[in-house]
Amino acid sequence: MEITAEQIRQEAAECHARKVRQANAMADRELFDYSCRISLAGLREDYPDLSESELQEKLRGYLSFA
Repeated sequence: MEITAEQIRQEAAECHARKVRQANAMADRELFDYSCRISLAGLREDYPDLSESELQEKLRGYLSFA
């Protein structure tokens, strides 16, 4: 059975709604930590040659800039 574009859009919308509900249920600190983990994952992708401490330093720089 082939999946239609509408089914894909509906599944994506449901997934997004689940993520929003999960985020709303998190405490501020949990949400901040989760966001940092996502950001670090992105930095690892963008800068694969940096060490973990260098990646964390880069994240701290981004956070202090905001």
